[in-house]
Amino acid sequence: MEMKVTVEDVSPVQKRLKVEIPAQKVDEHINRVVNSLKKSVSIPGFRKGKVPRSIIEREYGPQIKSEVMQSLIEETIGDAIKQSQVTMILEPQLDNASEVEAGKDFVYSVLMDIEPEIEVPDFRKFELVRPKVEVTDEEVEEQLEALRNQFGTVEPVEEQRPLQEGDIAIIDYKAFIDGEEVEELANENYFVEVGKGNFNETFEKGLIGMEKGEEREIEVTYPEDAINSLVAGKTVTYKVTLNNIQKRNKPELDDEFAQRFGIGLKTVEDLKNKLREQIQKDKEEAVERLLREQLFEKLLEGADFEVPERLVEKKLDQMIDNIAGHMQERGVNLEQAGIDEERLREKMREDAIKQVKTELILDKIAEQEKVEIPSDELKKYSDYVEEHYKEMNVDKAQFQAAVFESVLPKLRAKQTIDYLLENVTIKEEDEAAQEESESGS
Repeated sequence: MEMKVTVEDVSPVQKRLKVEIPAQKVDEHINRVVNSLKKSVSIPGFRKGKVPRSIIEREYGPQIKSEVMQSLIEETIGDAIKQSQVTMILEPQLDNASEVEAGKDFVYSVLMDIEPEIEVPDFRKFELVRPKVEVTDEEVEEQLEALRNQFGTVEPVEEQRPLQEGDIAIIDYKAFIDGEEVEELANENYFVEVGKGNFNETFEKGLIGMEKGEEREIEVTYPEDAINSLVAGKTVTYKVTLNNIQKRNKPELDDEFAQRFGIGLKTVEDLKNKLREQIQKDKEEAVERLLREQLFEKLLEGADFEVPERLVEKKLDQMIDNIAGHMQERGVNLEQAGIDEERLREKMREDAIKQVKTELILDKIAEQEKVEIPSDELKKYSDYVEEHYKEMNVDKAQFQAAVFESVLPKLRAKQTIDYLLENVTIKEEDEAAQEESESGS
């Protein structure tokens, strides 16, 4: 008797595959596992290989059932999926399994995530607007000031004066919610650059005017969706002591200062020109990002389809890992920063869904338009595998599979985005504004 395979719909993006394995096959697997144990186990009072089956089953019952379940699923899942004729986009996930018992059928089910039905929009009718790129003298001056701040020295304020915006306050603080102290929010000798907004804008404004040694209470009300669950939706009273005030002493803006920033820079005017070029380049890159964002928005406008929950969770994992990695570079983790991971996941959930939908639409377009990754790009990563698998002491085939699994989707997505941008209408900002004005008049 062959196994029985049935498929049922769970949602538009998920199916349940139910597999029934006949008792005869279950008994074969039980016998195989028991006989393997009989050869290897040692039980006092019995010679190796001579332990009665009944004793092995009594002593190793849970292990036998676990091994039989695993072997039955591993042996049948591939054929069951083939029989189902379902194309999955993620590995199947075990949903349910019956007890393994001699003489009885074994039944298990897995959940299969499938690609949603996507109606690809007519992207050739898309109109995007390219913003005009201009660099102002004010922007160049701002960058100069930022450089002076970066290369300035930090020194104590010797004179007796109140704390000002731009100063660095060194403070002790305790936090109280409804009159109860919250020790996790307290800190000593904490540095706050007032006006930067790195701590909290309300808190920093409340520090202005304090003098060394002064104590002050500052109230901060946090929004309901604040990432730190300790303060979300609550009003916190901070009791602050100002220990010291420091200030940044910026270097003089002269030719000597300009010469620090590269060969060929001799004057302040040279430095300004270099900054102007960099700002221009940054703005042009920002415009390209903005065009991609406009493209994604248009792709998503009609994207009324469900996405597999596990794809969303996978995307959220990546997003959390990226944030945690950036924080680790600064020497802190999520917990130390007071960030509740579950609240953070919930806050980023909509963005994760949009990203997953965008990736699925791009995949569909790549398939529909037969977008291919250039051979020279593929060769670059093949060469990388060839050069590094030995020094990393890993199997070449496995290393190549891991590299390509990580890289190929990104390369294909980039190629697809480039293809789309070549096939949409992109209007300059002035042209689009004039057309809008004419249509409105």
